[in-house]
Amino acid sequence: MAVIGVGRFIQQRQDFEDSIARSYQVEMVARERIARGTGGVKARAVVTQQAARRDELRDEISSDTRDTALLVAAGLLAGLTGALLLFSGLISSMRRPLEELVDAAGRLAGGDRSARVEVGGLAETATLGNAFNEMAEELEQEEVRRAELDRLKDEFVLTASHELRSPLTSVQGFAELLMLERESLSPRQAETVEVILDNCRHLVRLLNDLLDLARSDAGRLSIRPQPTEVAPLVDDVVRTMRAQTEATSQSLTEQIQPGLPSIYVEPDRFRQILVNLITNAHEYSPEGASIAVSARADGTEVEIAVSDNGPGIPKEQLERIFERFTRGDAGLTQRVGGTGLGLAISKSLAEAHGGGIVAESTVGQGSTFRLRLPVAPPASPVGEIAPSDPGQGQATAEAG
Repeated sequence: MAVIGVGRFIQQRQDFEDSIARSYQVEMVARERIARGTGGVKARAVVTQQAARRDELRDEISSDTRDTALLVAAGLLAGLTGALLLFSGLISSMRRPLEELVDAAGRLAGGDRSARVEVGGLAETATLGNAFNEMAEELEQEEVRRAELDRLKDEFVLTASHELRSPLTSVQGFAELLMLERESLSPRQAETVEVILDNCRHLVRLLNDLLDLARSDAGRLSIRPQPTEVAPLVDDVVRTMRAQTEATSQSLTEQIQPGLPSIYVEPDRFRQILVNLITNAHEYSPEGASIAVSARADGTEVEIAVSDNGPGIPKEQLERIFERFTRGDAGLTQRVGGTGLGLAISKSLAEAHGGGIVAESTVGQGSTFRLRLPVAPPASPVGEIAPSDPGQGQATAEAG
């Protein structure tokens, strides 16, 4: 429309100029006759007519120019509107697939390996969508393979640990029998048997720890909780561990809040957690250090804290304190010979009971491990529960 309007405008201007030129030519002829005296009244009428004719032409060209301008403006407006609609459609056709791709990428990063996008739009966008779907498919297959490998690993650890524990227990038993007859052995023989016995005990502890973690990972760590009084168990563990702490001139104290509610745990597992925490504090603290065990109620939970004034844990180690086989650097106080799984098992057991463990430490001032366990509900039946998440307790280790 704009092009037609411009062409029409040019043609109108050309016709106007030609008509004006012809009108002046006719008028000039009439005026020439008047000047020669041969035109008379007729010639003067022609001059008047041509002047009126030019006024009409000017009015017509003005009207036509206005109409043509409106036509051109309408054409330009229609063209601009069309261009905007075309541009908007193009942007929309590109934006929708990209928005879907961004949303699917977010879901994929959040763990949804089934996230896919509908391939469409421009060729480049469709190519990008195909590439994303292929990547998501590979990630999903890789996750399936990794889950299968984890399952096979857990099965292997369970089987190997179980099969190795029996012969090691036998060797340990025979070594203990020999130690009962120590007087009949030579000093060298007695020392050899003692080394065998120490290493057998270490391996048995390691296998037991691996079995506990493997069962937790596989969802087979059975917990049989029951309403349990806190104070008697803490007293029993502290008395048991005091012989070890006194051997290194360390003090081991306890402070139990009066009237503590019962907790809903398996007593032997609770004892195992507390022994691990106190052992950790004992082995990573220097001679003469102080270790304190406290228990207090906190809402629907009971908090049992094990604190020491040892060397503390550097921040970079504290972040990894519950990772498996991660050992803290105890420096000159290092007497640690355990499996490196004590804190891993403790955290796994705490989470299996519906609780948890956190560690706090300041270098040069000591460390505190806070165990939180749920209060026993009224008239809770003795039952069996398993961890809600079989993977709980994977990222834990012993350090202190």
